[in-house]
Amino acid sequence: ETTPPVLKESAYGLGCTTWEVVRHIVLPYTRVGVIGGVMLGLGRALGETMAVTFVIGNANRLAGSLFAPGNSIASTLANEFAEADPALHIPALFALGLLLFVITFVVLAIAKWLTQRSVARTGA
Repeated sequence: ETTPPVLKESAYGLGCTTWEVVRHIVLPYTRVGVIGGVMLGLGRALGETMAVTFVIGNANRLAGSLFAPGNSIASTLANEFAEADPALHIPALFALGLLLFVITFVVLAIAKWLTQRSVARTGA
């Protein structure tokens, strides 16, 4: 709905196929929203703790396969913080939390940069 209907109708009137209209008319107008939505979804997925914990298998070991049970940073923090040893385990968990924060910050900074670059390029 962000693409002006007159542009789509004009492209169809000139004989463009549906794919050409989507590729050359619709996508340039919706690029900012698509990039922002994908990056926000990725940031949201990084923050989902319990759903990922149940789906990924909640196994505290390195597996030889991507399809074997494993653990994420967020689920490690949620599972181990309550019974962590104050001497070495808690500082390691704080380091994991900092790493998760940095990863999330970098993903959102890249999303912001991509959307600003796309806006500057298309002017939309």
